[in-house]
Amino acid sequence: MATTIDGAEYDALAPAYDLLTAGYDYDRWIGEIVRWAREHGLRGTRALDVACGTGKSFVPLLEAGFDVVGCDESRGMLAIAATKVPDPRAVQRHDMRSLPVLGSFDLITCIDDALNHLLSESDVLGALASMARNLAPGGLAVFDVNTIATYRTVFATCEVFDVDDHLFAWRGLTDAEVGPGGFAELQVDVFAPVADDPAAWRRTTSTHRERHYPCAVVERLAAQAGLEIVDRRGQSPGVVLHAEIDEHRHSKALFLARKEGP
Repeated sequence: MATTIDGAEYDALAPAYDLLTAGYDYDRWIGEIVRWAREHGLRGTRALDVACGTGKSFVPLLEAGFDVVGCDESRGMLAIAATKVPDPRAVQRHDMRSLPVLGSFDLITCIDDALNHLLSESDVLGALASMARNLAPGGLAVFDVNTIATYRTVFATCEVFDVDDHLFAWRGLTDAEVGPGGFAELQVDVFAPVADDPAAWRRTTSTHRERHYPCAVVERLAAQAGLEIVDRRGQSPGVVLHAEIDEHRHSKALFLARKEGP
């Protein structure tokens, strides 16, 4: 399977993305991540949000007093993110597999299963190495991956729901028995009202492909990228963090890492 980042698919989804994720408690999620990082020595307030999307993940950082730079592959998502920062130049279009040095950051976040969108280990390695290059001395990186339980449930079921005046059709196209390291596919149809014709609807469809990465693989790739995993957490829906990761019970695996070296 080709290793691509589906920026164009997220361009199509961008106008409705904040509605699609309206139930995500980013304030609580980012708050827990920051507290976790501070327990492991986070001191500064320079933050880089990798694969920032529409900016929902970095807004709580801004509100907590961080100076934030965000980057993403999707122009559509970045156009919305740019409206949420004091200076639109703080959001930039970059491929997370080959980030330039954007600064020296105390905290780097890469959440919402962004790494799972990379379909080869070499791409994940590139993304992790890019984060390592951007870490300040003593800085910390937080990244997550979906568990096998998420791919066997959320990515294997279908659901239709409405948020405000939009209708969403979530189509999980993944084998409910997908194995570790397997590929997953999801289709999202968005039906949005046409502004100048209340009786008409506009449909957009986006297809998203991901790959499951077992925790041992993530840790091996992090080490190859020059990152030392200093802590890990399992996460259940509702931003419930667990001291251990259970791939069959938890929805996400979170990792906290620092750059290896003296």
